[in-house]
Amino acid sequence: MKKLKTKLLDCYILKPNRFGDKRGYFESVTESELQELGFNRIFQVSNSMSNKGIIRGLHFQKNPYCQAKAVRCHKGAVLDIVVDLRKDSETYLKWDKILLTPENGRVLFVPRGFAHGFVSLKRHSLFEYYVDNQYNPAMEDGILWNDKEINIDWENIFKEYSIKRPILSLKDKNREPFDARKINFQRAKTKYLITGFKGQLGYDIKKELQERGETDILALDIEEMDITKEDEVHNVISKYHPDVIFHCAAYTAVDKAETDEDTAYKVNVIGTKNIAEVSLKVGAKVFYMSTDYVFDGKKTSPYLEDDQVHPLSIYGKTKYLGEEYIMRNPKHFITRISWVFGVNGKNFIKTMINLSRKYDELKVVSDQIGSPTYTKDLAKLLVTMSYTEAYGTYNVTNEGYTSWADFAKYIMKVIDSKTTITEVTTEEYLKTNSQQATRPRNSRLAKKKLEEKGFSLLPSWQDATERYIEELKKEGKYE
Repeated sequence: MKKLKTKLLDCYILKPNRFGDKRGYFESVTESELQELGFNRIFQVSNSMSNKGIIRGLHFQKNPYCQAKAVRCHKGAVLDIVVDLRKDSETYLKWDKILLTPENGRVLFVPRGFAHGFVSLKRHSLFEYYVDNQYNPAMEDGILWNDKEINIDWENIFKEYSIKRPILSLKDKNREPFDARKINFQRAKTKYLITGFKGQLGYDIKKELQERGETDILALDIEEMDITKEDEVHNVISKYHPDVIFHCAAYTAVDKAETDEDTAYKVNVIGTKNIAEVSLKVGAKVFYMSTDYVFDGKKTSPYLEDDQVHPLSIYGKTKYLGEEYIMRNPKHFITRISWVFGVNGKNFIKTMINLSRKYDELKVVSDQIGSPTYTKDLAKLLVTMSYTEAYGTYNVTNEGYTSWADFAKYIMKVIDSKTTITEVTTEEYLKTNSQQATRPRNSRLAKKKLEEKGFSLLPSWQDATERYIEELKKEGKYE
């Protein structure tokens, strides 16, 4: 395949090799060839049919749903228009036009961070798009087709191709002019650092970043960087110089923390202090995963982000002290989560599945109420947040509330187990089970701030549970 430069940086005309005879021809473009240019994957293939004079564009999707495209014309002819909107690009705000026809066999590669459109030059022009990210109506955007600052030479284009009157949709006709303040595309790749990569959430954040087409990711666990060692943290992070830090590493052994307070403090407080300090040094956004344990659980209604904290356990206290250090970086996101489950670690669902194979009856507490949180759903939201500057503290869980007992019953239902779940109070449970840390009875977290900032709420915990169990089966971890 030949690769020809356009006037715009990173935007190429591709010429697949054609093999043919009097019957016709054969040609192909492989996904790996597109990936070498920066195309992530073939997420969707779409086609549009347009009559002569129809203009579609100038379109793009905002981050994190920005798309790279590979486009071609299978019938008729189109003049493709591309505009570089990447603020750090040498060709920022410049445009180019490329003729695409079945005869010339061109495929145009349009990188992420470009506005794209075309004008149809013939009747029934069939145009094909390969895109590398999902279509999200809420993130769809564009700029006015004849924007004065972009200054596309439409007058000469119409004259050259004998177009008397351009035809546009009402939406495209009324798009707003270019405004640099509303478009934040960069040519340089965003650099992400993840701590606690081997845990449930860190694992899913890396997968989600890769799904979004992000490639500059440094995922670390204790073997690569011990967060409790100040010099090590500063050396590793300063050298990599990330734009975004997802701090997932933590001491989460809730009961053990009561007798091992020094280790819990060292990891959750000192380790977080080290991350916070170096995030300020390199100017990175920082995400900190906190917990429902910062509250005492005595409130009779769901907790809001601004409610007074009062942790009852060492784990809860150390996690809140970590919050205080993270707040020193103005570019911080604190997410309070609860009852976490993911494919890459131990959790309540896995425990219930394993116990259901051994016992006909399981006693589970019914007076502790909260919301399960699927790390796959949480990772999607966190990555979306990372593209914004909506800093602050958020409650983030899957939607709906349940008790541990009802959660267990639902798990039995999903896996079609005959094991009976018997509801017990916390006091009854403690008579036969040792548990050193005090659990909050009310772990209900309201998502008021998520809604105020326009973020999508996570799916219901029931839906998440079903998808998670399917994921376990798919990954071969349903044991």
